[in-house]
Amino acid sequence: MDPTLLVGDIVERDTAELKKPSFPNAPPTTTGFPQHKKRWTGSAFKQQRAKAAADSMTDASTPDNAKNLSRRTVQDDRQSFEETEKKRIDQENRSRLDAMTPQEIAQAQEDLMNGLNPALVQRLLQRARIDEPTDPSPFDLPLSKEAAETAPTRTGTELEADKEAESKPAATKKSVSFQDVPEDFDEDREPAHIPDDLIAATDLGKESTHFPGPPKVADLDPSDPDFLENLHKKYFPDLPADPSKLAWMAPIPTEGSVADKESSYYPHEEIPVSALRFDFRGRFLSPRVSRSIPSSKGLHHHGEAPEAAGYTVSELARLARSAVPAQRCMAFQTLGRILFRLGKGEWGKSVDDPIAMGVWKAAKDGRVLDTLNEAAMVEGGHRGSKAYAMEALWLFEKGGWREKVKGR
Repeated sequence: MDPTLLVGDIVERDTAELKKPSFPNAPPTTTGFPQHKKRWTGSAFKQQRAKAAADSMTDASTPDNAKNLSRRTVQDDRQSFEETEKKRIDQENRSRLDAMTPQEIAQAQEDLMNGLNPALVQRLLQRARIDEPTDPSPFDLPLSKEAAETAPTRTGTELEADKEAESKPAATKKSVSFQDVPEDFDEDREPAHIPDDLIAATDLGKESTHFPGPPKVADLDPSDPDFLENLHKKYFPDLPADPSKLAWMAPIPTEGSVADKESSYYPHEEIPVSALRFDFRGRFLSPRVSRSIPSSKGLHHHGEAPEAAGYTVSELARLARSAVPAQRCMAFQTLGRILFRLGKGEWGKSVDDPIAMGVWKAAKDGRVLDTLNEAAMVEGGHRGSKAYAMEALWLFEKGGWREKVKGR
């Protein structure tokens, strides 16, 4: 099928047949703007209330609702009738009592006492006195002979107690009164005279009970041999003493003293290899050099010999397992340099040298290689620690000590 057949001819329409659009004619306003058109008659809540009121009025016309309304009306009429009847009966009783003579009242009281339990009547009369303590009751007359015989009698002790209570004067009530304040009173003005019991704060003795103080303890001297004991007595007297936890605060022994000579890194003739100390570059520090280095170099710490600078291999092995990343990084870096110098033969070129084997034994006892391997292969964690552990292992391999001790 030819697609050109689907296209029709273009036909032009007459514009006169089209209807022009027309705009709505809005009513004129004074402001020139269209007025607001209210599009709703009220809120949904008001509409619901109006509808409920209309439904209630409509339901009232139904037989069931009319029956309910009539029932409520009958109930209200019954309540009003009961109230009216009560008032009528009360008025009738009062008028009858007013018309009775005292003899008739006494006779009615005697008949009442004979017909009821005297204890019950006495209790009712007491309640009447409590309700109206000032007004005497017309029924406060002596009991009959039969009622007096059955009523409970009071003992002599109770009667004497009642007489004593009546003879005692009534307790006076306490009251509070205020002096008249003059008009020219000024609370900031100095008083006319100083009270006798007023004491200046500077006059109070140190032993005053108003301001108790802690027991006096001598001033602490760090060079005192009993420094730790005095420290505990002054600041922690209620806590149990544990010298091991305060050992790091002990003062450094003076040079040449007995405590100084007992140190593990004092320049004795013989020093164990495990006590040898190294600096951060892995270089060996002799006892004399170690003790001469100032503390500003950062090599002093609270170890086995706090007066000597440097670290032993065992101390570095403990720091390599620290929870602080900075301590682990320092330990890994120093151990790697020590192992590198050990392999290069700075402390003995053969495995038979006692110093070299002593350093290697200290590293094995501290499981240094195991710690380095674990830190280098761990996933995640502190990246600096991992990098320094890998560097230490590379320095150990570069030094060649593994080849020397292979097979031993």
